[in-house]
Amino acid sequence: MPTALLSAYDKRDLTSFAQSLRALDWDILASAGTAKYLNECGVPTRDVAELVGPPILGHKVVTLSREIHAALLADDSPEERAELARIGVPKIDLVYVNLYPLAEEVGNPSCTLKSVIEKTDIGGPTLLRAAAKGRRFVLCDREQISEILDYLMEQLEASKSPDEHERFISSLVWRAETVVAKYCRVSADWHYNYAEDYR
Repeated sequence: MPTALLSAYDKRDLTSFAQSLRALDWDILASAGTAKYLNECGVPTRDVAELVGPPILGHKVVTLSREIHAALLADDSPEERAELARIGVPKIDLVYVNLYPLAEEVGNPSCTLKSVIEKTDIGGPTLLRAAAKGRRFVLCDREQISEILDYLMEQLEASKSPDEHERFISSLVWRAETVVAKYCRVSADWHYNYAEDYR
């Protein structure tokens, strides 16, 4: 059974996406808040804490775990599959993350250093980049949901060639890497201006 990891700040369309994945026989993992939301909406979802232990530092460290990133970076070799089995984690085949709204926060004239730090996402960009390197289905925007569901349905009906599949994955990687790069640039620019007297 393939596994998806969902971690969404913006939960619009999340329930229907998770329901569609379940209908395609996917297992759903999610970060604490997302897991709680989906379970309350009637979508069976496992909290990643079941794999990595309870959150620490007030939920600052949840998906930032070696187990989660091993599940994203492992290849399909027998050796790496056996290692995942040894540490008790499934291979994660799909990641859907949308990031904390940092650009909106820094665009607020009343933002403060504290509020900017609170809206600076670390786990999300890290998940996206690990999924990208691991050649997983990596989604960073709810507008991609229909595209990925269509692709998964097409895969069921007719297998894609390895080249077609890799080019599709690279299109997702491009989008995820671009989103992360822009996100980091927003953070860098804000701190550059904040540190004006020390430049």
